[in-house]
Amino acid sequence: MCPKSEICPLPKRRRVVVSSDSGSDSEPSSADSMMDILLASQDRGPQHIEKLQAAYKKHRRLYLKHTKLAAKAADAMHLATRMLARALNAQPSSGGDSSASVSQSPSAQRQAPVPAHSGADEHIYESDGASNCSVKSEQHTMGSSSETCIASGTVPPTSRSIVNTLDRGTMSTSSAVRKLPGPSDEKALMASNNAVRAYQFSTRRHKAFQLKPRAAFTCSVGGEAEQKVVAYGMDGAVQIWNPHTQVSEASLTRTDLGIEYLEDMAQISSNILAGVPKVVSGDSRASSMPDIVFIGLSPPLANDRSKAAMKAQSLVQSPHEGQISVVSGMGYSPQRHSSRAFLLTGGTKDKDVYMWSLETYGARVVKTLATQKMRSGHTTRITALCHEPISNSVIAGAANGRVSVNDVESGKLLMSSGQLSQCAIGSTTLCPTNTNVLLTSCASKSEQVRIYDLRQGISWAKPAIMLGVKTPRTQSRYSRSAWHPDGGLVMYPFRGGTSESPEDGLVAIWDTRYAQCDAEEPQLFSPHSDTVWSICFTEAHGSRKPTMVTVSSDHCLGFTTFAT
Repeated sequence: MCPKSEICPLPKRRRVVVSSDSGSDSEPSSADSMMDILLASQDRGPQHIEKLQAAYKKHRRLYLKHTKLAAKAADAMHLATRMLARALNAQPSSGGDSSASVSQSPSAQRQAPVPAHSGADEHIYESDGASNCSVKSEQHTMGSSSETCIASGTVPPTSRSIVNTLDRGTMSTSSAVRKLPGPSDEKALMASNNAVRAYQFSTRRHKAFQLKPRAAFTCSVGGEAEQKVVAYGMDGAVQIWNPHTQVSEASLTRTDLGIEYLEDMAQISSNILAGVPKVVSGDSRASSMPDIVFIGLSPPLANDRSKAAMKAQSLVQSPHEGQISVVSGMGYSPQRHSSRAFLLTGGTKDKDVYMWSLETYGARVVKTLATQKMRSGHTTRITALCHEPISNSVIAGAANGRVSVNDVESGKLLMSSGQLSQCAIGSTTLCPTNTNVLLTSCASKSEQVRIYDLRQGISWAKPAIMLGVKTPRTQSRYSRSAWHPDGGLVMYPFRGGTSESPEDGLVAIWDTRYAQCDAEEPQLFSPHSDTVWSICFTEAHGSRKPTMVTVSSDHCLGFTTFAT
């Protein structure tokens, strides 16, 4: 900081002159004029400082004013885009009857390629023009407690008016568009040269739960490069699966954990998982119930490193007033072992968010070193947490739809969103290729998926993209969305139909790299026969492509591979 008697001179600015069509130079803006006056001023005393302060206040007001105007203009632009897309889709073709022209189009008559599967007990259903599933096959393993089901087919892509030039160049294909909810519609068959992306998928289901599952997520055991899948449910079991062999390698029961079941789980270090017990309403929670449970992971034998040993450890001391509702890790290096671990927790009664610093030894937590409270300002229970590593901030979602961003070191509130609707935030997930993009899922009847650009701020702006499926039933906050590892596809599990005639087991897919993804119907497929609750992806390893892992009320764990 320079003393007042020796104020540091401002750097010289280069004037950029923009020529108009008539050849005359454009007039400088008011900001340029003010800066020129300040730079030309020879007075370096208190009056010069006052001029600088006045200029700063003036242009700060102008910046805030135009920022709000830009937000309103962006909302109006998105609304006009949606209305234009609907008008173009509703416009009949010029060749007369739209259904007749569609039925005569060669591209509409082309059948999508179907992956070949062999098996003695396969049931194949041929696809007609209005159908959405090409092949379904089921294989039941007799004399075993595990049931493996295989479902393969082609997901009908949504027609797009924006050409995808990001990674595959210009694509020109035609296919059927599936509308939801309701039966297949003849007018839904569209044949036009639009940018589409057809997805081939193959799903294998394995019986893994006795009761309804909660979620599944990927983890690394002992610094191994190949990821594992951790699945847990209301039967109290915690299981580790190998996504490549699709075999359960280790598990803990509710007796091992000492609780009924885990409400939420996360990985906090290369060999430690953290989970919070079932949330109990009122004061019926037993005083002996732990506040948080740690599960240590370690390969027991050098000649059999694929097997992971699991050992539970309870912790009763918590900075929260009341129960913990959600837990999240803060990032770690799978290859680097450290004696320090960090985690985030959100409360139900106190509505607070805490950052924990833990001392660890191997696969055990020794003690709590320190806790830091985030001044998030939530008035309802915390339902979702995640950590943004670049800016070292904590993102928290609450039961009233509010999202907050806090600085980890100081706990200061950086920004927060308004309550767009009274719907609980189910999950908060950062884009794997750009941590400035935040994906949230909400428990509502429409626009369940909301994407924020954290660089624009979330205090005054609405989400950059709002996606969803209009359903008669309100979605559950336990339905958790996910990014595909390529950073473009967004997956969301939802419950379709009504309570009397449900249409469950569906997953919606949006490609956010298209500008009109929020104006189009999502692409749908059914990896399960009942409600899907959670989606996660394994990373690509060697020649293996990413695998989508789902848990469903059919008590199965699903492994889905994609091909485009």
